Amino acid sequence: MFRKFATVVIAAGVILGTAGCNMISPVASIEQYAPSDGAQADLGKLAARNFLLLTHGEHRWLIGTIVNSGLETQELSLSFQEDGANKVQTLTLTPGQKIDLGYNGTSALMVKTTTPAGALFPVTVTPKGGEPVALGVPAMDGTLAEYKTIIEKLAADAGIVITEPSAEPTVEPTKDASHGGDH
Repeated sequence: MFRKFATVVIAAGVILGTAGCNMISPVASIEQYAPSDGAQADLGKLAARNFLLLTHGEHRWLIGTIVNSGLETQELSLSFQEDGANKVQTLTLTPGQKIDLGYNGTSALMVKTTTPAGALFPVTVTPKGGEPVALGVPAMDGTLAEYKTIIEKLAADAGIVITEPSAEPTVEPTKDASHGGDH
C-alpha cells in the first residue's frame, strides 16, 4: 500500500515539476516581435514593417513595407532629413494593400545622407490625422549576404556599378636597409 502511494506521489511530483515551467513562464509564441533587423511601427490599421537604410559607398536606399489592414483607403507620410532639409514622401494605400519599397522588385527611396552602416537613421511615419511615430531605422551595408543581394539589385536598377574591394595590398613594400631586402 505504501509503495503504491509513494509511486503516485512521485509520479505527480514529476508531472507537476516538469509542467510547472509553463505555468509561470509566458508563452513565447504569442509575444509580438520584429522578426528581422528592420524597424517597425503599428499605426492603427497601417503597419510599417522591416524598414532599413541600405548603404554602399555614398549611396543610401530606404527600404521597407507598409500594409493597410483596414477597409478604407489610408494615407501615410514618411519624413526624414536629406541634405539638411526635411523630405516627406506620402503614400496612399487602398484597403488591404501592401506597398513594398525596395522589396519584391520594387524601387527603394534613394536618400542623400551620410549615415554610416551600424548607425540609426531617423524616420518619422505619420498616418493622415494620426500621431507621428519616430523610427530608428538601422543602416546596414552588404556585409550580410541577404543585404548584399538587395544592394546589388538596387544599385543595378539605379545604374550604379558596384565593384568589390580589391584583396591586393594598396601599399608597396619598401626596402629596409637594416634587413637587406623587401618587406
